[in-house]
Amino acid sequence: MRSIPFEFLLSSFLSVSLALSRNPPVQILSNQCWHEFPLSSVLLQTSYNGVDELVIPSEASTSSILGSTGQADFGPWSYPLVCTGVLQTLGSKLCVYTNASFGDGRGISIFTTPRIAAEFVTLPALQDPTALDGNGINTFSGSWYAEELPGKGVGMLARRNLKPKDRITAYTPALLAHLEDELPTMEREKYFRIAISQLPAATRDSYLQLATVYGKPQIRVQDIVKANTFQLHIGGQNHLAVFPETSRLNHDCSPNAQYYLDPALLTHFVHATRPIAKGEEITISYTSPLELTADRQLHLSQGFHFTCACSRCTSKSTDTTLSEIRDMQNALNDWSSTSKASPKLAEKMLQLYRKEGLEGFLDIPYGFAALAYNAVGDSERATKYAEKAVDAILMKDGPWTPNLRIWNEMLQDPKTHWSYRRRKR
Repeated sequence: MRSIPFEFLLSSFLSVSLALSRNPPVQILSNQCWHEFPLSSVLLQTSYNGVDELVIPSEASTSSILGSTGQADFGPWSYPLVCTGVLQTLGSKLCVYTNASFGDGRGISIFTTPRIAAEFVTLPALQDPTALDGNGINTFSGSWYAEELPGKGVGMLARRNLKPKDRITAYTPALLAHLEDELPTMEREKYFRIAISQLPAATRDSYLQLATVYGKPQIRVQDIVKANTFQLHIGGQNHLAVFPETSRLNHDCSPNAQYYLDPALLTHFVHATRPIAKGEEITISYTSPLELTADRQLHLSQGFHFTCACSRCTSKSTDTTLSEIRDMQNALNDWSSTSKASPKLAEKMLQLYRKEGLEGFLDIPYGFAALAYNAVGDSERATKYAEKAVDAILMKDGPWTPNLRIWNEMLQDPKTHWSYRRRKR
């Protein structure tokens, strides 16, 4: 994989006033764009001021973590803490917390504050070992394999034919690190290397095989972070998260897969959003595919250090289609007496999304279609599209998103929903 956003890519949200039960808001659905603008990234200096390259131990020593009784006494953590001094920007030190038995021996290392580490311990992923097993997390799905691809590095390909909604991967991270920019580069590298060295050998090796941006050995561990990170929001703070398996997913502006991150299970889920043939590359989008081409290219170039040459970026019609989609969206958001909105317009917008290969983002047009059909009294079709919107949201935003409430309220009884018969046929 070339590069993954430093930020947890927030999915498109629907700014809906959920309290309104009788009168529609002026705009029902708006701001359907990812809020994925780059956050402050870890500083990676190109010089290291004469500091020798740090060496990752082949195995983390266990003798230093055992007390006089021969038993570890660090609670859920497998090693004694190694901490920074107090950072001014955080008002706290950062420490390396490693649980080598986490995920049935997969292990996890977390570089965070003591306060947030205490919150990590309360998460289901760390509290209940069956929470991961019961959801098939960290289990190979049999759906994919990794292979070197010309000009793209290592990519993920389908091992078999995949259907929409098929789960492709579900993995926990090898490394989680509090997002900060105060530590000097080589100081941060030291703590990151301790975190990686304490992981079980298989997880450590899979991490170290990932791609880098700068290719400088002296900052290798955080270079891997820069090239392969997502973000998880834990304890009120963003944490960089590296998932070795899903880091193999390359970018496309019309991806055939969609993902979301579960902060309770510390898991990155990926599902197919359209049929994927055996041997076909599986892709996700690193940036908002609903942005204009120039904006997508700028974001990918500045944040991820490559120029996208996908079919949408090389097409002359993509921006025109996106403009049409936005005009249709504005029309469908018009609930005045002179509104031109109709189910036919909603269906046309759905077609344009599919034309652009945006199946992973169909919750937006499905929602518009549900409202458009309900507004003319067709509760049967409204129900169909509300159900489809729910399915799309579950693959893109996860089961906790407020967006689900919008469509679940309609599904309870479309005929009592505020949108029912709000427009003439």
